[in-house]
Amino acid sequence: MNKKQTVFDLGKREREIFAAVLKLGEASVNDVLNELAAPPNYSTVRTILGQLVRKGTLTYRQDGVRYVYKALTTKESAQKSAVRNIVSTLFYGKASDAVVAILDVAGSSLTEEEIEQIQRKINDR
Repeated sequence: MNKKQTVFDLGKREREIFAAVLKLGEASVNDVLNELAAPPNYSTVRTILGQLVRKGTLTYRQDGVRYVYKALTTKESAQKSAVRNIVSTLFYGKASDAVVAILDVAGSSLTEEEIEQIQRKINDR
């Protein structure tokens, strides 16, 4: 994904398919179809994967008769880009408000290990 484009510049279906490829590491059309909860048809996924290649978010290689797609960014980079966009857009640049909202949403589902990881990150800052 180029520097000016973020995952939020993609349409909803494009984001969903991009996320599936990112999660899988590499994926064929069938792999993406199997990953999606409510997948469109094969042809639609193939078309959207092609659009994502043209937009510079994915690359592909040919493996026999099928194409295998891979994200041009890491999962961590995509996540940070998404969080930056959310903090900027929804929280008016206040990271502390975003963190509080995330903790509120997480509620009691955070494990002791996750809480310690968050605490270490805060201490590092």
